[in-house]
Amino acid sequence: MSRIVLITGASSGIGKEIARELVARGDYPLLVARNERSLRHLREELGTGDWFPCDVTRQEEVENLAAEVIRRHPQVDVLINSAGFGRFGGALQIPLSDYQAMMETNYLGAVRMTLTLLPHMLERGGGRVVNIASVAGLSGSPNLAPYVASKFALVGFSESLHLEYAPVIQVGVLCPGPVQTPFFGAGDPSGYFPPPIARRLLDANTVARHALQLIDRPRVKVIPRSLSWAMRLRRWAPRLFLQMNRQLYGTWKKKDIEV
Repeated sequence: MSRIVLITGASSGIGKEIARELVARGDYPLLVARNERSLRHLREELGTGDWFPCDVTRQEEVENLAAEVIRRHPQVDVLINSAGFGRFGGALQIPLSDYQAMMETNYLGAVRMTLTLLPHMLERGGGRVVNIASVAGLSGSPNLAPYVASKFALVGFSESLHLEYAPVIQVGVLCPGPVQTPFFGAGDPSGYFPPPIARRLLDANTVARHALQLIDRPRVKVIPRSLSWAMRLRRWAPRLFLQMNRQLYGTWKKKDIEV
C-alpha cells in the first residue's frame, strides 16, 4: 500500500535518491528543502509527489510547513530527516558559528520536524521516523568535531524517542560511512579520508535503499558491513579502537567543504 513519506534535504544527495527510490516502490513523496528551484525540478522528474520549501532551522517555517502538509494530505506515514551539512577542519580552525549552524541543521532541524509532526502521527495511531545520521555519530573523527557532535546528538535523540514512543512510533537510524555526495564538492574524496576509507565510499543510491529498509524494520543500522564490525570493536575494546583510528588517520589534510 502506498505511504505518504516526508523527506527533508530532498533537493540533493541522499535525500534526492530517497525520493527516487520511494517513487520506484510506489510511495508518495513530500519533498522538503530550502532550494525551491531544485525541488520543482525533482518533482517534474518524479512525475508524482508534492514539494514544500522550508528551512528546518526556522521553527516558524517548520510549523507552517506541517500545517500546509496536513491541510493537503490526510496524514504523514513516514518522516525521513535527511537535511544536513558538514565542514572539514581542525577543532580550533572551524568558527563557533559553524558549530552552531551544524547543530541547528543536523540535529535541531530533525528535532523540530519530528516534534512538529509527532502529535499528528500519535493522533492517527502511529508512524515511522527514519533519521539519517552517520558513523560519525557513533565514533569521534579527526577534523570533523562539530559534525560528529551534531550526529551524536541525533543518534541519542533517536534512541530516546524510540524508548518513549515505541511501538506506536517506530524510529530507525541509519549510520553510513562516507558517502559520495556534494559533501565532497568537485574534489577527489581520497583527499579527505585515508585510503582504506576512501576506497569504500558509498554511493547515495545505496544509502537511500538502506534508509528505506528501516521504514519496514526500524533499528540503528551501520553501513557498510566493514564499518559495522568496526563499531562493534569500539564497543568491545574502545581504547584499542581509538589507537587504531589515530594511527589510520595520521596526518590528515584539513579541507572545508559543505553540503
